[in-house]
Amino acid sequence: MKYILSLIAIAMSSMLSYAQTDTNAKNILDKTVEKIKSYPAVEIVFDMAMENKAENIHESYEGKAYMKEKMYKIEIMDQINYFDGETIYTYMPDAEEVTVKLPDEDQESFLNPTILFDIHNQKFNQKLVENKNGIAYIELTPKAPHKQIKKIGVWIDTAKNTVQKVISYGKDGNDIIITIKSLKKPEQELDITFFRFDTKAHPDVEINDLR
Repeated sequence: MKYILSLIAIAMSSMLSYAQTDTNAKNILDKTVEKIKSYPAVEIVFDMAMENKAENIHESYEGKAYMKEKMYKIEIMDQINYFDGETIYTYMPDAEEVTVKLPDEDQESFLNPTILFDIHNQKFNQKLVENKNGIAYIELTPKAPHKQIKKIGVWIDTAKNTVQKVISYGKDGNDIIITIKSLKKPEQELDITFFRFDTKAHPDVEINDLR
């Protein structure tokens, strides 16, 4: 799940002294990130598919994510994940169970999708492979060896500065495809309570407090 959440917003230490930076790719990514960051909050509706061609596996899911500053709420795979900037809540409605915990350093840097708005400047080299008919295809490759990721492909509408699709190519043959159906400002204002699990509204839910 951590791997999936980390791909929702634009894509997914450095052991290299010098990064191979494609200026054209960086400019396109920076403009897209700047537009997203200009919103007070973001609502993303997306489709996610997991594929392994060698094993003939194809699974698809619908998802929705809300993000504001460091906070997020993500609904995917019958699970709702909350983070209010301090505490992580993982709610499983079918099991009527919620796990509450504090993020460790790895989770703060890897699980939180809001951090990934700027990840292309920190963790990946970028290369503009194609820019045709207003759609730019950019490849991100890890600056340092990554346990799971071979590379990430990002498709961006350069006229609208919006992400259309992100594909993470896994070293184990498992690819994750995120197709963005909409990315916009939420209709309602989101305060911190939106990013917390409401225990009063779910009195029958079992709470596993790991803090």
